[in-house]
Amino acid sequence: MAQPSWVILDAVARVAAELDADLSLELAAPPSITVLTVPPRVSPVHADPTSRARPWVVSADPASGLLLLCAQPAPLRPTPPPPPEFLNGMRVLNITDIERRPPAYFVCDVSSATAFRLPEPGHGDPRGFPSEIKPSNFGVVAAPGAGGGASRYMVVEFRYMFNDQHATLLCFSSDTREWTWKPVHNPMGRWIWGSDGVIAHDGKLWWVDLAGGLVSCDPFAEAPVLDIVPLPDADCHHTDSSCAHCAGRSLAYRRFVQVSAGKLRCVEWSFRRRGVQDAVRGFIYKAWAKAFRLNVHDGAPMTVSMWTLNDPETKEWALEYKVSFQAIWADESYKAAGLPEKNPTFALVHPMNPDVAYFFLEEHLFSVDMRSNRVVECGVHGLAVPPSGKPPNCFSVRALELPLALSAGSLPSDVGSGSSTEESSPPASFAPSVSLAILKIGSEEEA
Repeated sequence: MAQPSWVILDAVARVAAELDADLSLELAAPPSITVLTVPPRVSPVHADPTSRARPWVVSADPASGLLLLCAQPAPLRPTPPPPPEFLNGMRVLNITDIERRPPAYFVCDVSSATAFRLPEPGHGDPRGFPSEIKPSNFGVVAAPGAGGGASRYMVVEFRYMFNDQHATLLCFSSDTREWTWKPVHNPMGRWIWGSDGVIAHDGKLWWVDLAGGLVSCDPFAEAPVLDIVPLPDADCHHTDSSCAHCAGRSLAYRRFVQVSAGKLRCVEWSFRRRGVQDAVRGFIYKAWAKAFRLNVHDGAPMTVSMWTLNDPETKEWALEYKVSFQAIWADESYKAAGLPEKNPTFALVHPMNPDVAYFFLEEHLFSVDMRSNRVVECGVHGLAVPPSGKPPNCFSVRALELPLALSAGSLPSDVGSGSSTEESSPPASFAPSVSLAILKIGSEEEA
């Protein structure tokens, strides 16, 4: 059986029980979920659905098979408290600094079956920013051109301060394996940036604020220049906030930007309130939407709209479709799938066909051809749901295109043979009947 050309990757990685396990990618055809499993030497912390202490894919360059993985450090061993001290009969409050250890970051290259641990950047930022990386502004992109591909890449963090015309790009190059700080002009002015992720597209990195727009640049340039592309106007405005920033963040909970068929797509889902929903909107709606990304408007069918950025130079978005779930519910394919007539949660867009969108609904993940209102696929997603009941959403999964070697059902013959410059490991294998790709782990230091 041939492997799929793309997969839906769980953003949260699993941690293997065996200490000597390999880092593996268990492939599954959509709508099933593909799982990345890392050994304890990469992530000593197992995934905990009740907290952020978990290994997770921060960002990716889906077209080249590059993943940027964040792994939390092992918890500190508890130390006994010091003996109490007294002064004039009063106990002295003993306050000690809590040691904070930054997480480790790995660049996983599915094409060459390797994983590289990034060194810590150190203290050299000319703007005085701390050395700790903010993962929501951290992205990876493969070098374009004949000499590029996934074998050469750049990892970049966008660093800025509110209302400061100067900013910094913290860059790690696979060529030099060193960090550099590139000063750039900050075009955002008084824009309060939302930090909703980073997209790799067309040899550039695009930092996303779902409330306002995209900031992009070519990180391989000697002197990168940041450019702003505003997002399309909201299809449906409903907020009780008098604060423009708060109103924008309310809109951000109903949007997502992704690359599909080689172009940037902006998806928005909206609801038309009616009856009692008008009376209870406001604080309750915003609190639930922010905390759980739940669709509390089951009485009003959700409407899904998509825009395409055909030419980043013009910065104009073209509306592709606007579809109400009322029409999807009425289609025979929806009834045949056995799904309830409830508003789902948006998951992602098919990376090669923008007309197909995926949605979460209870334990199901299903896709819809938005042009014909027809359900294409439906299955059980199997993602872990925390005790809070927060359902999976568009940040829980990533659309990942597979390199030709993996989609054809084999890895390159030299993978795992020791010919790589990374740390040596036992030979890797991949057979069409076994959906497992072994990745070797290497770094400047022991991983």
